[in-house]
Amino acid sequence: MKVGCLLTQANYQPGDLPPDGYLAWHEWADVQRKAGIKQCACGRCGKWVTPQELSDKVVKFEARDRRGKPVTVSNPVCSRCAG
Repeated sequence: MKVGCLLTQANYQPGDLPPDGYLAWHEWADVQRKAGIKQCACGRCGKWVTPQELSDKVVKFEARDRRGKPVTVSNPVCSRCAG
């Protein structure tokens, strides 16, 4: 006896928000990668998110470069941290 398993997922478009579920997320991530959408780290939680998951808020802080000059660094914040 032979058994086959057929898994179907929704059709995702570039720029869609990530779905719930492990297999669905991987299908969605392949579409985003093929479209050239790259992830960036959230300024608060540090998780990697796509641009469509970011909010309008930005975390700014001052740091120093290797020469000792002050530099303002700004990092975007994801929607989960902003809400």
